[in-house]
Amino acid sequence: MGPLGHSLAALAALAGLPAGLAGLALRPSWRRGLHERLGAAPRMVPGALWIHGASVGEILAAVPLVDLALGAGFAVLASTTTSTGRDVLRGVRPLVPAVLAPLDHPWCVAGALARVRPRALVLVETELWPCWIAAAAERAVPVVVVSGRLSERSLRRYRRVLPLLAPTIARLAAVGARSPADAARFAALGVTQQRLHVTGDLKLEPASTPPRLSGDLARVLGEVPLFVAGSTHEGEEAAALAAFSAAERSGVAAALVLAPRQPSRADVVAREAERCGRRVRRRSALGTQPLAAGEVLLLDGLGDLAAVYTRARVAFVGGSLVDFGGHNLVEPVHAGVPVLFGPFTASAREAAALLLDCGAGRRVCDADELSRAVCDTLRDEAAARTRVDAGRRALEAHRGSAARAFELVRDCVARAGAG
Repeated sequence: MGPLGHSLAALAALAGLPAGLAGLALRPSWRRGLHERLGAAPRMVPGALWIHGASVGEILAAVPLVDLALGAGFAVLASTTTSTGRDVLRGVRPLVPAVLAPLDHPWCVAGALARVRPRALVLVETELWPCWIAAAAERAVPVVVVSGRLSERSLRRYRRVLPLLAPTIARLAAVGARSPADAARFAALGVTQQRLHVTGDLKLEPASTPPRLSGDLARVLGEVPLFVAGSTHEGEEAAALAAFSAAERSGVAAALVLAPRQPSRADVVAREAERCGRRVRRRSALGTQPLAAGEVLLLDGLGDLAAVYTRARVAFVGGSLVDFGGHNLVEPVHAGVPVLFGPFTASAREAAALLLDCGAGRRVCDADELSRAVCDTLRDEAAARTRVDAGRRALEAHRGSAARAFELVRDCVARAGAG
């Protein structure tokens, strides 16, 4: 970065200082991992692959890619934008260094890259950070987008700033898009055909092995039919509780599992369930008694939801009745469970369309529709199994997405080495 770049970076840092200090004072959570956000990545042996995903869904989808890289002899550093995503990855792959991504400021990304000295920077979905990508390109580090996602809405937004975005797009070594439609939208932003590939959606790829419940959780879940509401946001727990009550009134005996997207909301969610007259049991204080019909199990930590889905009879995925774009809609189907979701699925548009087409998913518009759908699914177990079988067949077409993405990354690394 030249003198002008340093001057602009200094001005940007100075202008943002008051807001940053106020945020640190008012939001203690911002202080957690601040040194990582400022560029204090771990020092790595040169040549690691740096794999970055925004949050929980993206970094979990990248785990097969991480495993392939490790199996091929690469060292791996993983990063996420959120502390929740980082903590989840540390839980599922404790031997892989996992950090918060640096702020997209020239000084922060330069410091992080100097400590890591990666062989390639791999960005999952649409993490187009201009300063980070520019700093990598300056160091001859190829930047590869995998499972590239670009909606029509995002394309329109990016086109409005295309003169500013064009240098970032030009610096990408390759884009592995989720689908031909995503590839066409990346092409419309200026990604050349030579750099553009369709590698598939990492989030849709079936897992090689199903997630396993821990022994204590398996014992407590017992044999009671489960309705699991996963990755929920404010307002969605109330809808799930109402659907749970409706199922009881229809004569179905079941238990409810609530898994808020942010575990920090666990106390609020517990109080809401207790106001509905429910006995609430927490994952963090599980005990040994099997979960009884009518009880609520609250997952107040991270890392159990995928395995709990394997015991469910019906699942609802949150961030979809409220406008968060929807979370991982296919995770329950991979686990053998029909899935319900709301109208807001902009972040999972292709997954929603696939699940609706094959019948494994059902869209509900409000709490009343959720109640009816939960009752229908719990009452007809044979129909639910048929729906899940259709969903698994549809998802099978995406097997190999991680392998194709890894081959694209390896090809870019080889070309950079030859150059």
